[in-house]
Amino acid sequence: MKFYLNGILVVEGKEDLAYLSNYICSEIVVVNGFELSESILAYLKDKHVIALLDPDEAGAKIRNSLNNKLKNVSNVFIDISKCTRGTKNGVAECEINEVLSKLQPFFINKNETVSDIKKSDLYDLDLLSNKLKREYVCRRLNLGKCNGKILYKRLVLNNIQLDVLCKIVKEYNSNGN
Repeated sequence: MKFYLNGILVVEGKEDLAYLSNYICSEIVVVNGFELSESILAYLKDKHVIALLDPDEAGAKIRNSLNNKLKNVSNVFIDISKCTRGTKNGVAECEINEVLSKLQPFFINKNETVSDIKKSDLYDLDLLSNKLKREYVCRRLNLGKCNGKILYKRLVLNNIQLDVLCKIVKEYNSNGN
């Protein structure tokens, strides 16, 4: 069973993403180190962020940076004694029950609405090959900077419906682009 969260989960690295993707169906953003990129911060600006970071100095620095630069951050703290495998400590080494118990307050029922967008729709609407059109759609839907794969993922996770997407593409096309 996979769980949905009422926000965007922010983690440190790709290992965390790969591990948590087995259990979490919501969007997971990887920050890749201490310096948060401007594009990631811009995307997360008006969204609910759930910070699940390693229980170490690096995790604390990233958490502080998120809290200082964003308004809506929920901090999730994990017990380091339950997050050790070999010589490594971190989210990717955590017992999954520890992680899920800490994320439980953020679980939501995602059965209400489901996006009807398919990957082929992005192709049909020329959103995979037309970068300017894709950037316009991402701006209008506040999805941040996206390549085709990320666009599809964010459309689905944000329950954007095909008719809404088509309307925005039509708007782009009618503006002489």
